[in-house]
Amino acid sequence: MTSTSLPKLPVPELQDTAARFVEAARPLFSAEEFETCLVKLNDFIETQGPTLQMRLKERSEQHENWLEEWWNEYAYFMNRASTCFNVNYFFGFRDTPQQMSQSRLAAALIESAVRFRNQLEAGSMKPDNIRGKPMCMHQYQYMFATCRHPGKERDWTEIYPRRESSHIAIAHQGHFYVLRLPALGENRNAAIAQIERQLQSIINTKQLPRTKSIGILTSTLRDDWYAARECLLQVSPTNAASLRLLESSAFLVSLESSAPVTHKEFSLACHCDNGMNRYFDKNFQLLVFANGRYGFNGEHSLTDATTDMRLCNVLVHDVEAAAKAPAPCANELPTASEQPYIELLEFEFNDELLEHIERAIAYFDATVNGHELATLVFDSFGKDQIKQMKVSPDAFVQMAMQLAYYRQFGHVPPTYESASTKSFARGRTETSRSVSVHSAAWCRAMVDHPETTSLHSKAELLRNSIAHQSQFTAQCARGSGIDRHLLGLEYALHSGESRHALFSDKVFTGSRHWKMSTSQISDPILAAYGWGEVVDDGFGIAYRIENNALHFNVVSQCLGSARLCQYLSDALMDMRFLLTNAHKQPHEIKAELLSSSSPRRPLSPQPATPAEPSPLSEERFRVPAAETAPVAHAMVDELDRLPSNEVICALEMRLSRFVKESLSWALPSAS
Repeated sequence: MTSTSLPKLPVPELQDTAARFVEAARPLFSAEEFETCLVKLNDFIETQGPTLQMRLKERSEQHENWLEEWWNEYAYFMNRASTCFNVNYFFGFRDTPQQMSQSRLAAALIESAVRFRNQLEAGSMKPDNIRGKPMCMHQYQYMFATCRHPGKERDWTEIYPRRESSHIAIAHQGHFYVLRLPALGENRNAAIAQIERQLQSIINTKQLPRTKSIGILTSTLRDDWYAARECLLQVSPTNAASLRLLESSAFLVSLESSAPVTHKEFSLACHCDNGMNRYFDKNFQLLVFANGRYGFNGEHSLTDATTDMRLCNVLVHDVEAAAKAPAPCANELPTASEQPYIELLEFEFNDELLEHIERAIAYFDATVNGHELATLVFDSFGKDQIKQMKVSPDAFVQMAMQLAYYRQFGHVPPTYESASTKSFARGRTETSRSVSVHSAAWCRAMVDHPETTSLHSKAELLRNSIAHQSQFTAQCARGSGIDRHLLGLEYALHSGESRHALFSDKVFTGSRHWKMSTSQISDPILAAYGWGEVVDDGFGIAYRIENNALHFNVVSQCLGSARLCQYLSDALMDMRFLLTNAHKQPHEIKAELLSSSSPRRPLSPQPATPAEPSPLSEERFRVPAAETAPVAHAMVDELDRLPSNEVICALEMRLSRFVKESLSWALPSAS
C-alpha cells in the first residue's frame, strides 16, 4: 500500500497528551517530584505549548508524516551508541526439516532473497494488512541495497541504485567477498546448486587474523567507527573500492564457523557472535552457522523488525522447500558463461588502522563480557490458556514483566513497548507505556503487603492493569500516544529559542529512560528474537507468545538477566493462579492442594528434541510430583490451623515458591 493512499499520522491534542502523560508518569516518581513536574507541565500548556502545537499542525499539513524525519534523527542517526549491541535486532529461525550443508543453506537463502527483491521492485507484492486493514509499505524501499554510514556528529543511510547493487556480500573467516549472479532462471533448484558451488569454493578458506578484521570495526561506538572508517578509506584507493562494493551490496551473508546449540548460544550467535563476519551497518545480514542453523540481523534506522518479518517468512519457507528438493540433473545446470562468480575484497592496512582494529576488538570483547543474555522457554501455558482467562495475552505478559521487575528491584520501571503505527502514511512506532497507576497498585499488592488484600482483590487489580494496557496500546496504534507527540513538541523549537523548563525536568526525562525496552513478535518461524538494552541500567526484553508456550530473550549489562527470567516464570504462574482461583472459596483451593498428591495431569510437556539445559543457570526449576506431594500436605496442615479468612492470605505469601514447585500441575487445566 503506497503511503499516499493512507491517512496521515495525526497530531494529538495538547491537553489529551498532557493528561495521558500525567497518568503514566505519576507511579514512577515520588509525590514531591511529580508535583514539581506537574507545575511545569501546567505552565507549559499555558505558555509555550500552544505555539509549538500550532507548528506541529502546520508541519503535518506540509509533510506526508510530520514525525518521520525527526524520529529517524532522534532515535537512530544522532544515537552514538553501538548499533551491534544497542540498536540492531536479530532473529534465529527454526530448524530445517532436513539437515542442509552450510553452503547449500546459504545458497537457498540467497536465491530466495534475490527473488523477493525482484518481486518487490516489480511491484508484484500484495500490500501488507492486519485483519484486513492496509499497512504502509514505505519501509520496503530501504530493505535492500542500503547501508548506514557513521558521521562525525550524526549518521546517515545511503541507498544504492540497482545498477550498482546487484551483487551480494559474503563474509567468511574474517574475509569479505562479492558474489555476482546472472539472471535467475525458472529452475530454482538449479539456481541454488550453482550458487552453492561458488560458496563451497571458499568454505575451507584459512581464517584471517582477528587483528585484520574490518567487520568488527562496525560494532564500536559510532564516533569510534567514524574515525576508523575515515582511516580505512584514506589508507589506499583499494580500500575505498572494496568498501564501496561491500556497502553497496544488496545484502550480506555471513558464513559463520560457530555452531550454536542451546537457546542462549543461538541468541548470542545471532546477536553478535565474534564480530568478525559481520558488517552491522548493512541493511540486513543473513547468518548461516556451521551446524545448519540460520538467522537474521537487521539494521534498524530505516526499517522495523515487523517489516523484515515478511521477507523472513519467505526465506524460511523457501529454505524448507529446498531442503526437501532433489539435486538437479547435470543437464539442468547452466553453462559456464551463465555461472555466478565470487571475488575476494582486498584491504590494505597501516599502523593507525591496525590500532583502530585492536581497540575495536577490546571494546567488543569487553562489551560481550559485560553483558548477560538469558533466555526463558516457559512451556506451562501460552496464548490459548491466557485467552481462556478472558484477558489480552500481550498485556498479560507485559504485567508479568512488571511484577518480575518489581520483585527483583522493588520499584516499577519506565517501560517501553513498541506499538505499530504503520496504518498511517510512513508510520513506524509509538511507545505504549506499560506502567500505570493500576499496574503499580497491583505490584505493591502482590509484593509489599500481600496480607492486606484478598486473592479476589489482587485478581481484580490485575485485570484492571491488563485492560488498561490493552486500551493504551490500541490508543497508540491509532496515533494517540504520548511520546512521539512530546518529541515533536521539543523538535518544533526554533534554533536559539528558549527551552521550557519542562523539557529538562527530572520526571519528564526520567519517565522516558526505558529501563525495560520490550517488544513482541510471535511467528512460528522463529526460534530466537532479541536485541540489547537501550539504556545502561536497563533490560532489552524480546518475547514471543505461542499457543502453548511463552519465550523471552533478556539482555542487560549484568543486572541479573537470568534472575529476571526466574522472576518472570514465577510471575506467570502466580498470575494464572490469581485469574483461575480468585472466584474460589478457601476450602476449594485447599482441595486443589490436597489433590496434588495424585496429579491429574503431568508436568509441562517434554520437548520432542533432546532436552538441553535451561537458560536459567542451565537448570530446570520444576520439581517432580512425588517430591512436591509432602510439601503440599505440610502446606495444607498449616492452613488448617489458620482462621478461614486468613487462608488465602497465607497462600498468597507463599505463592511464588509454592506455585513454582507444585501448582504448575496441581491447578485445573484450562486446555
